[in-house]
This record gives sequence, C-alpha cells and structure tokens, in this order.
Amino acid sequence: MSISLLASIHCKKDAEGAFDTELKKLVEASLKEEGCLAYELYQYKDEPTKYVIEEEWADEDALIRHMEAPHYKYFVHISPALLETPADVKILTRLI
Repeated sequence: MSISLLASIHCKKDAEGAFDTELKKLVEASLKEEGCLAYELYQYKDEPTKYVIEEEWADEDALIRHMEAPHYKYFVHISPALLETPADVKILTRLI
C-alpha cells in the first residue's frame, strides 16, 4: 500500500522568490524518483507565502529513499533560512 505525506509550509515574506525557486526544484527532482506516485505543490491563493505539498510514495522504502536523496537533503538544509516557521509534516494512511 502507498504512503502519503502532507506538508504545510510558510516562508518568510522577504524570501518568497528564493523559496519558490528552491521548492520548484525540489518538486521537479522528486517527481523523477523511483517510487514517487505524486508530488503536488499548492500555494494559498490569498496568502502567497503559504504552501502545501501533497506527496504519494509507492511504499515506506520509497519515502525513506526520498528523504536520503541529495535534492531533499539540500532543501532541508537551506529551508530554515527561508521559513517563517518549521514545516508541519503529517504522514497519512489511505482509508479507501
């Protein structure tokens, strides 16, 4: 069974451009990973500093490989300087 993840992210107002660029690089690279079933990026319509990432991975091993990938580690390394608050990440279980 696949595993899903939902991340809510709030970047700093003065970091919007850099954050948007780095986030899009992360999404593009993640979509190419083996086991990535979906990696969707959303931005709040009325709050452009807030984003949601919805991910779906083939299994827990695929998610673990993603978290070990260089592009993911790079994003985790640079994101504290760009974020207003730490990302709120939830792992979800599909019920139906």
